[in-house]
Amino acid sequence: MTDGQNPVTSTWFLVNRAKVQGTAFFDEACRDYFQLRLLNCLKVYKVELHAYALLPNEAWLLLTPGMPKSMFTLLDFVNECYSEYFNERFDRNTAVFQRRPFLAIIDSAQLFLDCQKMIERWPLASGAVDHPGLYRWSSYAANAFGGRHQFLTRHRWFEQYIAATENPMERYREFIAEPFVPAELAELEQRLLPPANLP
Repeated sequence: MTDGQNPVTSTWFLVNRAKVQGTAFFDEACRDYFQLRLLNCLKVYKVELHAYALLPNEAWLLLTPGMPKSMFTLLDFVNECYSEYFNERFDRNTAVFQRRPFLAIIDSAQLFLDCQKMIERWPLASGAVDHPGLYRWSSYAANAFGGRHQFLTRHRWFEQYIAATENPMERYREFIAEPFVPAELAELEQRLLPPANLP
């Protein structure tokens, strides 16, 4: 997708990938810095963030921009700040992330829910943790238990999903805990994720 395909109120899945494999987040301090910078800049750039996870070499974001170009200006600022932090800390001189993210538009409630599930299941599915709530660099705790509401914005499709039961948070936790059918996950990843060798 290109900059021109960023209509206000459309929801997007964004992959912010490092330029070189294995160089995005070296340790917990790196992930903490990126996460705090991202979350604290959302209101300034008028971007609603619905779900996210920081992977070893990229950040997955599910978001809705409130103004034309706002998600790109947000990401440019966060990436620039992170690169400055990274370079000073590790004595480097590089832009850590690729110049432009990979984007996929989210145009239905089912795709939105599946995308959010893919994001928040990643720490569990990858073996990083035994429960997604143990991974502090994702939106799972906020969406599954109601925390950190000052940063995340619940999407209307998420609200509609959890409103259909007397125990909304329990329903959502069960939804995340249920693994994808392998064929469905493969189709979802093909639709939403960039090729591994995408420059």
